[in-house]
Amino acid sequence: MSLLMKTKNSFSLKVIKKPFNYASLLVILFFWSCAGNIYEQMATENPGRLILLEDSLLQSNPSPATISSVMLAHKVLGQRAIDIENYEKAMKHFSNALKLSPKDTLSIYKTLLLQGHILYNTGKKDKLWDAIEVYNKAAIVFETLGEPHYYIGKSYHKISDKDFDLIIESFDRALELELSAGLRKVINEAREDAMFREKKLKDFWK
Repeated sequence: MSLLMKTKNSFSLKVIKKPFNYASLLVILFFWSCAGNIYEQMATENPGRLILLEDSLLQSNPSPATISSVMLAHKVLGQRAIDIENYEKAMKHFSNALKLSPKDTLSIYKTLLLQGHILYNTGKKDKLWDAIEVYNKAAIVFETLGEPHYYIGKSYHKISDKDFDLIIESFDRALELELSAGLRKVINEAREDAMFREKKLKDFWK
């Protein structure tokens, strides 16, 4: 009997549960985090290189961090294009950013401004009215920013440089809202010029 018990015990199976390896998980998370940080750094320091890698990165690692970094690279390159008034190139980058995140407010705002700039640059009266409409849409996206109102004023000026009420009203609205120091200076100068021309015209007809 004891021999039988011994035989049974010798063939009994034991399920051994391995402890969960938290160290391995932490290592994986660490490398994911490092990769995200590298892409984010590349997006600001060398965005062009990151854009060249965009397709392969989004196919191999479409994580939120990777998508966010690619979006940032497009925004950086888009803003650089705006700074040199290459609006078509800027539009391409912000449009690509919107494809990655259709609800991204900054990309929506910038895209609207760029549409306005492109229409404005045609110089055609009907396109200038379209530009005003688009700038108004941009003003709705960020109601605290004065930039769109400045461009609305510029569009009114290009349609007719004697529509002083509309021009000055738009500049005043812009100055009531948030502006960079440089743009505020430009708008103040544009407003003073409009005021001077208005006074000059009124004096002429006295």
